Amino acid sequence: MQPWKISAGLTAALAGSAFLIAGSRLEYLAPHWPAILAEHGLGLALHVVLILGGLAAAIYVTARTTGLADLGRRVDLAERSTRRGEGDPELEDALRQDEEGEWE
Repeated sequence: MQPWKISAGLTAALAGSAFLIAGSRLEYLAPHWPAILAEHGLGLALHVVLILGGLAAAIYVTARTTGLADLGRRVDLAERSTRRGEGDPELEDALRQDEEGEWE
């Protein structure tokens, strides 16, 4: 899995969680939202975009630094190796029989 996919997914999950938690705590502002958004909507939107961008960048850098960027490739390589039966003669024989349709 690519680090940007990890970053996008985690950012969306964190933003959604924050929205759900903050939404219930900001109920008292419900009658005032039109006025707040009219006066400060652009500034709020800019701050939200910058926060999400910073969060996504931090997750991306963390994924690259910790090696999560190569994790998907490593798992894919291990899965292909296992499907070929490398290192296990019984598995290799069972996979060969499965391909040939010789089920016991």
